[in-house]
Amino acid sequence: MALYKSIQLVCTSEKSWADAVKTGYFEAKNTLRGIRNIQIIESDVKVKEDQDKLIYRVRVQVNFQIEK
Repeated sequence: MALYKSIQLVCTSEKSWADAVKTGYFEAKNTLRGIRNIQIIESDVKVKEDQDKLIYRVRVQVNFQIEK
């Protein structure tokens, strides 16, 4: 029997939402093992008007297996 845990992360990128998810995955992979899936819960864009910059943000749920 397998046991899984879920955590939520907020990931950002200046390129795209897909890049934000990818960046979040690689960062999570540094401390979590057994990542099974990532579900996008919410996405938005933060506007930094004074810098003419858009920041793509995604809130994701990361599910990973707990080791025995």
